[in-house]
Amino acid sequence: MIAFLSGTVKERSDEAVFIEVNGIGFRILMATAALQQVKIGEKLLIHTYLAHKDDAMLLYGFLNPAEKALFIKLISVSGVGPKTALGILSLFSADEFCRAVLSEDVKLLSKAPGVGQKTAQRLILELKTTLAKETAQFSVNPDNATAAVSTGDDAVAALEALGYETVVAVKAVQTVRATTPELDLQEVIKGALRLLIKE
Repeated sequence: MIAFLSGTVKERSDEAVFIEVNGIGFRILMATAALQQVKIGEKLLIHTYLAHKDDAMLLYGFLNPAEKALFIKLISVSGVGPKTALGILSLFSADEFCRAVLSEDVKLLSKAPGVGQKTAQRLILELKTTLAKETAQFSVNPDNATAAVSTGDDAVAALEALGYETVVAVKAVQTVRATTPELDLQEVIKGALRLLIKE
């Protein structure tokens, strides 16, 4: 599986970005909000998910590991495929989606493309417990559940590469930055590791 790609943005369409990596061009489908942040000509690292279909292999891309993790949760729900999951991520931020699920807001979730009332109910049924556990693990208020899903950056990615779960890495990084916001990336990672080792 292709976990991530790092290269130069060559083109961008309404649904995909085209990245050149060592002379090879990759078409990567992305959520609308993520695509709007991508600029042609920039160097970019995209976290990816490779989906197999009967007649094709499609590559889906995300700007941070947390968004990818949420995408994987979404496609684990019965009746939700990669296209629908991407539509959900295009309409909602991870924080908004998490709050909608935790508050069982079927009407709001049904606004996403490809999501009807029954699918919205399945999303709540199959994801609420998981999301609630992730927020409860760090005493996160469900009304501000960003820590569970939406925060992803280089420090978090580094901790994930060392084997820590996303929610654990996010909490550690947020704690370090809250106490000493002036630290650079390497210092944030070291500080987070010290917290995790103590645990």
